[in-house]
Amino acid sequence: MNPTYAVGRYAAAALRDRPRPDALLLSQLLFGEPVRLLESIGAYAKVSCSDDGFEAWVRADQLLAVDEPTYREQCDAPAFNLDLFSTILGNNEGVPVTFGARLTGFDGLRLRHGRRVFSYTGQAVLSADLSTNAQLLLRLARKWLYVPGMQGGRTPAGVGPAALLQLLFRLIDIKLPRSAAKMVQHGDLVDFVVQAQVGDLAYFDDRRGNVNHVGLLFPDSTILHVHDRVRIDAIDHFGIFNYELGRYTHQLRVVKRLLPDDNKPGILKSKEERLREGPVNQLAIF
Repeated sequence: MNPTYAVGRYAAAALRDRPRPDALLLSQLLFGEPVRLLESIGAYAKVSCSDDGFEAWVRADQLLAVDEPTYREQCDAPAFNLDLFSTILGNNEGVPVTFGARLTGFDGLRLRHGRRVFSYTGQAVLSADLSTNAQLLLRLARKWLYVPGMQGGRTPAGVGPAALLQLLFRLIDIKLPRSAAKMVQHGDLVDFVVQAQVGDLAYFDDRRGNVNHVGLLFPDSTILHVHDRVRIDAIDHFGIFNYELGRYTHQLRVVKRLLPDDNKPGILKSKEERLREGPVNQLAIF
């Protein structure tokens, strides 16, 4: 019988729009992430990613077939790696893993990946032990500062704007799509921008009104987003202001809330207030 379920075998497998090596890179499948197998053509398999139903083609040898109980565990109660880069260690080899990788059968020290047993001493957490709160989200997000931007990327070697936020929110048990255009359909609308709070998602559009960018609101009218790199910039009612360029780079469309209300004053300041304060110091947050 052909396998029905699988997980990512290695650190990050390319998810492409067609079953060929030169096809467009759409996204990446991380170590231990669960998928359903839909069909196969030659060396490639078409998969559906468990969290968001995203479908793409991946080399079949980048997948590890698993039984249904293992698949369900990886969907519903996985252990996540929290280090940007780390290594799981076998008897004679090490396998690299990245932030958000899922450690199959992890007991706090060991994990089982297929028939092999590995040890892991890096930072990891069971999904049941993670809480849905803004401060945890911000701490995890800060780890990514200065990671280069890459369309379709989902690792610290390169990451896209929506992909980063999908990874971060998954660690607090909130499942989101991989694109800003679909992500904006989730959450509660913040009716007035002055009511925005830390942990809200701000969305931005192009000249045609299409949502094409997203970022995570930080304290003091700042936003973490991916623009050339993961960075923190100023934000006000107009959009994102980049002090390095001396101009706005993204036009604000809407703010959505996925976390509980914190009943605190809004965090966004006016353009005049931001300019009086001067540039954002990205190093001061560490």
